[in-house]
Amino acid sequence: MKISNPVLTGFHADPSMIRVGDTYYIANSTFEWFPGVRLHESKDLVHWNILPSPLSRSSQLDMRGNPSSGGIWAPDLSYADGRFWLIYTDVKVVNGAFKDCANYLVTAEDIHGPWSEPIRINGVGFDASLFHDDDGRKYLVQQTWDFREYHHQFDGITLTEFDVDTMKLKPETARTIWDGTAVKITEGPHLYKKDGWYYLFAAEGGTVYE
Repeated sequence: MKISNPVLTGFHADPSMIRVGDTYYIANSTFEWFPGVRLHESKDLVHWNILPSPLSRSSQLDMRGNPSSGGIWAPDLSYADGRFWLIYTDVKVVNGAFKDCANYLVTAEDIHGPWSEPIRINGVGFDASLFHDDDGRKYLVQQTWDFREYHHQFDGITLTEFDVDTMKLKPETARTIWDGTAVKITEGPHLYKKDGWYYLFAAEGGTVYE
């Protein structure tokens, strides 16, 4: 069977892809369109079925007043502890040095839902992802935005432990794990672990004209 690239054509930005059992799942950005986050599933990476949106209630995603190209940026889909975890950013301001955005978490035992009410994680950057370590601990990895005058807006990749008992971050654990290169436009971080080593994957270049 031949797999064509991209596996999903058209408007499917910022894909977050996982495999659970024998099924692949992809979550994509939906920006200012509602319902939020588009989900697909496939057994073979060729034939894809669209799934119900996880953010189908205004209590999960209230985008009143959001600008064009705001809303959902780079959702992160993962699976651990018998349930799906979805991190997403709701961006309220997209122009200028200040980014008004908040990162949220929803979970579900079934990919078809129902999905939980959102938990606000933080608002210090975007492109957040959740890493599930093999010792049961979890960490939020994200691009960090610095809007202070005379500071570069891209302020590296931050790692913060997430407490599953309180469902909150542990701010005292936050640290920058990579400053990026001299280009200083680093985003989309994801952390992986294989054979005892941790790997940070990130994109660089941004989506601006230059």
